[in-house]
Amino acid sequence: MYKKLLLTICFSVILYTLTAQITISRTSVDFSVTYNEDSTYRILTFWKDQDSSIFTSVKYSITDFNKNPEVKILSDEIATINQLWNIAKDSIEFKLESFNISYPLFYSDILNNHIKAFNESPIWQNHIKQHGKKLDYGIIKNVMLEYNVYKPLNDFFKEKVYIITGFETEKHGFVTKENLQKEGYKGDEIIPMPYIVWITIQEDN
Repeated sequence: MYKKLLLTICFSVILYTLTAQITISRTSVDFSVTYNEDSTYRILTFWKDQDSSIFTSVKYSITDFNKNPEVKILSDEIATINQLWNIAKDSIEFKLESFNISYPLFYSDILNNHIKAFNESPIWQNHIKQHGKKLDYGIIKNVMLEYNVYKPLNDFFKEKVYIITGFETEKHGFVTKENLQKEGYKGDEIIPMPYIVWITIQEDN
């Protein structure tokens, strides 16, 4: 009897701890679900127009107040995104058109996909031969889409009956030699890097 009671108490404490890590906030235009663990906040925020009841855009962000140097991998974040997504789905109605997430340099697996995509793209390589180290925003967005740079997120969307249809990008530069070498490349590759990425999505009916 004592062991059964002890197990019940332990289970209750664990459940309370897990529940306490999730917080929800809402205004007239946004709805946020936050997962807090060791001062690292993972937040999924949905937005809508003030006069609408349907949310059309969403953003996933990570804020680490401990400044943990550990490399972040988007594939490892999908389970948390899914958890927060399902909580939101029980509370709000959404028909999403865009998803904002950190730029490719933020996640090691996405950065690797991104570098590989531009290295393999004949269109980008031809652009370099003709113009050198010059940005072309149209090519950047097309290569990111064609080579499925955000594959872990795209696979997640498919489960939710959404598909990625394109990218909108801002504040562009190039991947540094240091970051290229961290991913196992020579360091002289010319890889464009957008520092703001909006992913356009639509329901796949």
